[in-house]
Amino acid sequence: MEKADIALFQKIFNWHGKRPVDKFMAVASHVGNGYIYPVIAVIVAVLDFAATKVILPIALTSFAIEGSVYGVAKFKLRRARPCHAIPGVENLTRYPDQFSFPSGHTAAAFVMATVLRFFYPQLSIPLYLSASTIGFSRIYNGLHFPSDVVAGGALGFISARLSLMIFV
Repeated sequence: MEKADIALFQKIFNWHGKRPVDKFMAVASHVGNGYIYPVIAVIVAVLDFAATKVILPIALTSFAIEGSVYGVAKFKLRRARPCHAIPGVENLTRYPDQFSFPSGHTAAAFVMATVLRFFYPQLSIPLYLSASTIGFSRIYNGLHFPSDVVAGGALGFISARLSLMIFV
């Protein structure tokens, strides 16, 4: 399994070198830093204030669940990032800590996508496409293995679904 994970990582990482794609993937990775989530909250509040009263506690609870599990997994498992584990692989963007599993950027993106999709199902495709792009960018930029991103996506999705079960 680990060999397949590394092989897939190397195939994706080796795509870099095309300037427009590199820039796009750097931006996607940066968007996953979380700066956009308060902006999204403001937009939802302006466009659908009544829903904000319901969405905000669900989103905050989702992020609390995701962040707790993420923190424990990240620092208990201590998986090295590809840029530290594979000779010749350099990170193409900055990273918040030295460990790889799971991808917190991907987890947070899937929390947002899953919560917002529940209330705005017509946005399902762009929401999950955005979350998936953030996850893919983390592999592309040499920061995560594919299994890190899959685990992060699952963590974000499950955290949001648990919160939705609690509140709705």
